[in-house]
Amino acid sequence: MPRNPLPALHIRPDHGWLNDPNGMVHHGGRWHVFFQHNPQRPVHERIAWGHVSSADLVGWDPHPVAFAPEPGGPDRAGCWSGVFLPWLDRPAMAYSGVVDDTHASTVVVREALDDDLDTWTPPYVVATTPPDVTQMRDPFCFERAGRRFALLGARVGHATPAVLLFSCDDPRDWRYEGVWLTGENPVAATLPESDFWECPQLVELGGRSVLVLSLQLEGRLSTVGLLVGDLTDAASGDGLPRFEPAAAGLLDEGPSCYAPQVALDPDGPWLHGWVLDVGRPDAPAPAVSGCLTLPRRLHLVGDAVVSRVDDRLRAYVGGQPSTPVTGAQLAAGVDLPLVARVTGAGTDPTTTLTLRGAERDVEIHVGATGFEVWVDADVVEVYRETLPPVTVRQPGTAGWRLRATGASGLGASACVSDATITEVVPPTPAAPAATPGAAGAARGR
Repeated sequence: MPRNPLPALHIRPDHGWLNDPNGMVHHGGRWHVFFQHNPQRPVHERIAWGHVSSADLVGWDPHPVAFAPEPGGPDRAGCWSGVFLPWLDRPAMAYSGVVDDTHASTVVVREALDDDLDTWTPPYVVATTPPDVTQMRDPFCFERAGRRFALLGARVGHATPAVLLFSCDDPRDWRYEGVWLTGENPVAATLPESDFWECPQLVELGGRSVLVLSLQLEGRLSTVGLLVGDLTDAASGDGLPRFEPAAAGLLDEGPSCYAPQVALDPDGPWLHGWVLDVGRPDAPAPAVSGCLTLPRRLHLVGDAVVSRVDDRLRAYVGGQPSTPVTGAQLAAGVDLPLVARVTGAGTDPTTTLTLRGAERDVEIHVGATGFEVWVDADVVEVYRETLPPVTVRQPGTAGWRLRATGASGLGASACVSDATITEVVPPTPAAPAATPGAAGAARGR
């Protein structure tokens, strides 16, 4: 399947493999995003951490590879997913280090040796997998009532997904506090079936606590679920937080978003997810596999978490010339530019958008609310005012066709208001980073 053209608005490497976003942080006036990366070829093996940063969440500057597996070290088979560790006297990252193909892991830490976050210490272990846990990975750090904690995704027993709790009052020596939540919880049991919860993320929205979970089943990456509830402190006085889920849902209703990470910046919670892709072991070395979603802001609407693209990117695109499109034209179907944003609103409770790519049609219910469709080569992200977004990737797509339909008898052209299509001019790419692994080398600006 042909791969070009590649996404131009989304974070991606110039070559090699990308999966989960990692270590997201607003530091020194810039947004930094790290990601799971194989700079050698577009397959998931010997994972290092790639690195980009931005002054505006629009254009992204490449950095050198941040760090790679340490020969003989606790991450010698891969530097897997993790987060920014905020509690040391210099920037640091905590992540899962794996040592062989069993994927058994420890939590390891590296500390930054420069303010651009380009040079890092060797890894050291701060936590190990407890004996009663089948597998764990992907730390997430948070504070509660003056104490420091971390969550880890896990499987306990043969097939029970779980989240583990560690206390991190000493950030260099974590203490296991026990299983925090499992899929046997009555609310959690209503999520799609899984046997492993990965990449747990905890975010405060609208006065509630939202636990985001990436669901895996029998080794297959499934979807991104969430639990809306409340954090409470134990009456027993042990100082450990408890999470009481009240409702379950999905963070993204498309087939192509997984392993998101949430971080805080001056504007609040900020999110990227991995737009799922497949490895290409026979592709030439310059090939690319994987990108991240556009930067998202999260909001709670009832018990649903909805998203919108960060306003900086919306302002950048909103300043570019747009073309009006009538409801009748959308009902007949329009071909979209390679990189585009479509804005409009459904006028009927049954309004549905149909996107045709290289593989199949995708139907997305929008109802009588506003919507945004972001197209970037083979990736589409659809944002809806009161529903979760939908992310779709169809490799080989060099152009999407959009159609709007309704079923309540108002007529095809009356199911959507007039809309606008903006053919987006992407930011000018920065110069490529230095040779992968060249710690401390200068990056393009």
